[in-house]
Amino acid sequence: MIKVELKLPKKLEQHLNYLEAVSKQPKEFIVREALIQYIEDMEDIQKLSVLSVLEKKKTKTYTTKELNKQIGL
Repeated sequence: MIKVELKLPKKLEQHLNYLEAVSKQPKEFIVREALIQYIEDMEDIQKLSVLSVLEKKKTKTYTTKELNKQIGL
């Protein structure tokens, strides 16, 4: 397990204090859950990026000369 110490801007600290009060969950839990969500989102974005590159590789590209030949110009 890793221990992390953060210095948060005042506004973010206020939001965190509010969430702690209304959710009845400790700040550590809220921050941990937010970090888990962020990491999952970033992994999803990375996977989509890789899939996008793979899809582009499946698509054949043509030169202008090749296209002109196919349409009879």
